[in-house]
Amino acid sequence: MKAVKDKSIIQIEITNACANECANCTRFVGHHHDPYFMELGMIAKAIDSLEGFQHNIGIMGGEPTKHPEFEKICELLRKKVPKEKRSLHTSGYQWDRYRSIIRKTFGVQVHLNSHTNLNQRHHPMLLALRDVVSDRKIADQLIDHCWVNERWSASINPKGCFFCEMAASLDHLFDGPGGMPIQKGWYNHPPHAFADQMANCYRCGACVPFRPVRVKENRDYVSISNYQRLKAMQTPRFKNNRVELVDRHCQDAIIKRLSSEWQPWKHRDEGEKKLNSYDLYGNVLGFTERFAHECRLTPQRIKKICSLGFSSLKKNQCAITTRHQANRGSVVP
Repeated sequence: MKAVKDKSIIQIEITNACANECANCTRFVGHHHDPYFMELGMIAKAIDSLEGFQHNIGIMGGEPTKHPEFEKICELLRKKVPKEKRSLHTSGYQWDRYRSIIRKTFGVQVHLNSHTNLNQRHHPMLLALRDVVSDRKIADQLIDHCWVNERWSASINPKGCFFCEMAASLDHLFDGPGGMPIQKGWYNHPPHAFADQMANCYRCGACVPFRPVRVKENRDYVSISNYQRLKAMQTPRFKNNRVELVDRHCQDAIIKRLSSEWQPWKHRDEGEKKLNSYDLYGNVLGFTERFAHECRLTPQRIKKICSLGFSSLKKNQCAITTRHQANRGSVVP
């Protein structure tokens, strides 16, 4: 399992409310009876808990701009987090209202996906691994190579800190025991410290090779154990007949074949453009933001290069010293 401190981003999930209700949503929008909105004090505590984290700190939902205190959250980030480390994941909801604030707070690090393209694909995360893969050894191998753990983020939500954003989503949906307390440096804990959260890996479908599901199908594909949970909870999507039961096991040979060619992280439809700073802010502001972003990163890059150079020099000096001592030892006085 990838250590949290080595992940490229940790998301603070300030709400699970969203303007969209995509099928097979990773935050299970449409299944919650009442979405949450993280309190400002808890968000400040979450930001403080990431002091010293070397990579990006993201704000995510649901749709983060639906949070009634979104502007104050941006103020907190500007006070506590360097701009080059802030990022936002949004569908563009209320873009006209918040565009200047988003630009001021996040610059070019805005990941905008409107989800309006119905050919876009979402992987069905409610296909519980333990339901559809009968061989425990194969299931454990799939977990060990889970693309979500390798490519996506760790998360903080109102229930605590999680090594994986899907573990956080599942814990919140099914009222699990919660995550690690929100305390400074929690991300430095080794993977085995999150062993209790790994129970969610067997309830999750992220690492199950399965055909891509297009948003336009508007049905959540769910295995038997999660289907029974949703039924007991009588979630809105379940009651509206937006859940389809998948009551079968994946064959081992098919799993092995699909695992070698399966790329679920490529969820956008072919030809769909990934937006850049010029698309977000226009030519002038886009260039300004990109240039400023590169300038902010330059000192860090120089420092890293110097550090690597010093380490290399030190290593070479040690090698020279060792050879010199060995040579001295071979000379007869």
